Amino acid sequence: MATKPEQINSAIKPDVLKAFHLMWDAFPASALLMMRNRTILACNPSAIERGLQVGMKCFQLSSDKVHKHCKANAALEEGVAQRVVSCSPSTNKVNNSYWVPIAGEPDLFVHVVIDISQYAKPELFQPRRD
Repeated sequence: MATKPEQINSAIKPDVLKAFHLMWDAFPASALLMMRNRTILACNPSAIERGLQVGMKCFQLSSDKVHKHCKANAALEEGVAQRVVSCSPSTNKVNNSYWVPIAGEPDLFVHVVIDISQYAKPELFQPRRD
């Protein structure tokens, strides 16, 4: 049985949850507060509009191929933000993704995905011939 959102939110330090919402609720792209095991602890409104919910795993809404670029483990292990820009020919989107560890919280990070397609070179949308 899935964990209820209120159970998850009660497990987070109140100041961490408050800081997440103060920082990310007005952000125009998806932002998630996540655990090392990929459980979503909090979502900003943009993420909720995309169908993400507290308690679910981040990878539940997309294909495994999207997650081959995941840098969550590196961000947590190294204690520094990680960034990947990736193109998805199936969705015609170029995403600028970040994984940002939370200071003092070894198992928490913020994951932000920004669609930068309008700024990408058109050739990025062409199939690769590897």
